[in-house]
Amino acid sequence: MSDVCEERGQPSLGRASPDLLAARAVIEQAKGALMLVYGVDAEQAFRMLRRRSQATNVKLRALAAQLIAELPSLDLAPPELRAKVDRLLHIAEPSPSKEH
Repeated sequence: MSDVCEERGQPSLGRASPDLLAARAVIEQAKGALMLVYGVDAEQAFRMLRRRSQATNVKLRALAAQLIAELPSLDLAPPELRAKVDRLLHIAEPSPSKEH
């Protein structure tokens, strides 16, 4: 897997710098937010970010960070949605503990 990443000019995650990992994390968070809000898949969400980044000449990471920073102020999750997600979280079964 790392050979494929290196062939594409991307460092493998094992050798990625903390800054690169942080950039990827914030971009993934922004993609997830767009996927939830717009009902698109990960690829479409990334295209949305990339298009806006190019149109505004703002680095993708900076755009993603701004989006993530501003989302909490929008109160996007109405109480009904929160209640439904709470139920989903509560029905999740804990994984059985492994004996050592």
